[in-house]
Amino acid sequence: MLARPVAAALACRQCQSAILRAVVSRPASSGFRRLPLRQTSKLPILTQRFFSQERDTETAEKKESELDIESELILESEDAPESKDTPEPTGPTKPNAPWFLDIDPPRHPPSQHAVDLPKIPDDAPAVVEPMLKYIFEDMGLDDISLLDLRSLDPPAALGPNLIMLFGTTRSERHLHISSGRFIRWLRRNHKIDARADGLIGPGELRTKLRRLRKKAKLMGTNTAIIPGGDNGISTGWVCVNFSTNSEDANEVESFDESGRFSGFGASPTGTTVVIQCMTEARRNDLNLEGLWKGILKRSLQNGSKIRGEKVIEKSELDALVASKLQIREVELSPPACPSPQANDVAEDSQVGPGLEQVRKLVTDIQVIGIPFTQEMLHNVIRDILKSPSTSENAAEERLVLVDQLLLTAEERGMSIWNNEMFLTLVESAVGSPSYGPELQRSQKNLEFLMTQKGCQFDHDQILRLMTAYASREDWPRFWNAFRMPPRFRMGRDPRHYELAYATMAQTGSQKLCIDALRWVYPEMLSQTPPVLPVGKIYESLKACILVADPAAESLLYSGPPEQPLGLLQERRLHNREFLKVLREVEMVRAQIDAMGARGEGAELLDESKAAGMSHSRRGSIV
Repeated sequence: MLARPVAAALACRQCQSAILRAVVSRPASSGFRRLPLRQTSKLPILTQRFFSQERDTETAEKKESELDIESELILESEDAPESKDTPEPTGPTKPNAPWFLDIDPPRHPPSQHAVDLPKIPDDAPAVVEPMLKYIFEDMGLDDISLLDLRSLDPPAALGPNLIMLFGTTRSERHLHISSGRFIRWLRRNHKIDARADGLIGPGELRTKLRRLRKKAKLMGTNTAIIPGGDNGISTGWVCVNFSTNSEDANEVESFDESGRFSGFGASPTGTTVVIQCMTEARRNDLNLEGLWKGILKRSLQNGSKIRGEKVIEKSELDALVASKLQIREVELSPPACPSPQANDVAEDSQVGPGLEQVRKLVTDIQVIGIPFTQEMLHNVIRDILKSPSTSENAAEERLVLVDQLLLTAEERGMSIWNNEMFLTLVESAVGSPSYGPELQRSQKNLEFLMTQKGCQFDHDQILRLMTAYASREDWPRFWNAFRMPPRFRMGRDPRHYELAYATMAQTGSQKLCIDALRWVYPEMLSQTPPVLPVGKIYESLKACILVADPAAESLLYSGPPEQPLGLLQERRLHNREFLKVLREVEMVRAQIDAMGARGEGAELLDESKAAGMSHSRRGSIV
């Protein structure tokens, strides 16, 4: 009847120690045969220490007699077969039961975290199932993922018929200790010689630490550990791999169908098993699951095209890939009820991607290998530098992403150091919402490279550059971009003058408009071929003139005021600098309109320029 409580009690270490002390503390009774013990002087001391709390001798002897009786019951219950008719005790323990049987067996609370291990793929090697159990229970890896990549064509460089597992370790120490034990477990239990890339054994670790201490001593530093560096003693990633056909893994000669020698290679039979053990930071940084997911998807698409099958639809392809990959998924709970502010944010996000979305796109381009063109490269750079972000270090993050993207593009053989790329970088940096000291320093470096390289921009690119500088009211750089065509012996496009006049007029600054008119207007007339003040150029030029001299138009059409003026004052009003410019512009425009479509506008301009314009310009620029 006491078989189950006794068995539970005997499973406890403290109960076993108490039984042993109680047995050896008194001479053997008639009902219990004990083995002879070697006499020792320490036994009475141990007995006195363990039973120093027993003050009543009779109580102690009574408990010892009860212990002997219960020990006999235990031995008899072990020797005699268990009777099926004997009812199991359901009530409390007997009153005469020893004290150690009054303790309930330990109970462990149920785990609140239910772990679902990946399912073993069909036709997988027999070692995969016990290995998966060992990885979870003994190694203690978390977030286990399983990728069945046996359908890759061509097979991966790791080996044919690839099955890959991913697991996260708690620390760098846990990574190397558990990986080393896993290697020994495979060798001892399954006779598999696996290779562990990135594993640092205890002997190698001691050697590296000794060398670091020696180096620190020679350099006179107090420590050998550099903050933020690993010093070669931390990897964050151990790749354990083996093949199920290790006996046939030797390379042999291979021949093609015609019988000619084609090289050496291993037999493509068997299954390659790879276990990627990583720390959490390393796993999130590399995102190898996303990389292999993209590789498998492209392999399935290309395989269907090669076999001449119909094009796999996106939903069908996603379902096929999901059946082969058991990857950890992060569940995001949707908001309970969207607020009006949330709807506004969602509408804003539809206008342009945020910095987080662009960062994910750059990661996919780097890791998964998404193909992109030169035009897409420029668009992604604009999104990186101009996308909205609430981060405090947004400028630094943007520059890091641009650097990574340019490095990836250069590795793919794309042209990155050309005029269009310089213009895109400067234009996007100037228009960035994170424009500050970091981006200003990058802009200055880019402009220095543009000067050293001698970039010769076309008319459209110069317009974009002028517009970018005007948005920041950076007038020295604005006029520097305006002066670019003459440096290369090129004539300016009429749109350059239009943009220059319109931009100065929009500032409303009389000083800026005066300075611009005094040198931009003469250059416009002296250019070969000359630029006519018609159309949009006339409108922007007139607006700039009226900012430089607000009374010019009224004096031109209404004349001087009615009150009598002296000869000197009247002559000054008639010869006002920008009144003469406006009179000249209106005269040329009226004559060109009168000539109409007869094609004599250019001749008229040449005559006017030779006669009146040149004279008035010499008189106005003082």
